[in-house]
Amino acid sequence: MRLEFVKIEEANAVVNQLIEHHPNAIFVTDHNFKIDFHNRAFQKLTQREKHEIYGKEFCETLGCTYRGNAVTPDKNICKNCRIRELLSGSNISELDIIRDFRIHNEVVTKHFFIQSQHIVMNNKKMNIVILEDRTYKH
Repeated sequence: MRLEFVKIEEANAVVNQLIEHHPNAIFVTDHNFKIDFHNRAFQKLTQREKHEIYGKEFCETLGCTYRGNAVTPDKNICKNCRIRELLSGSNISELDIIRDFRIHNEVVTKHFFIQSQHIVMNNKKMNIVILEDRTYKH
């Protein structure tokens, strides 16, 4: 099946609906790792309201329990964070991690498979991230 659109707005509407209803958590970060966009699955995963997500760093929103440990002196970020490495444009484009996160004030161990793709929108470098929760798929 091939979709053909007369107007770019039609294509954008279809893509937005696909992302919004995708079963995996999807979010977009800017060059400072702050979230500019997310879908419903990401909001459900983090159990946060929209205003608690936009403009926040992904590790803060996900509730990473490593946050604050082994941080740089001037910032509250982990020096050796594999997720940050993934988003910073390193040699990896996917990551399989098992880590503790604080979700809705409860520490839970999650198994995430994370894929990232660097994109440019409106002359800004960004990352689109697909986060598959594999915690209960074993």
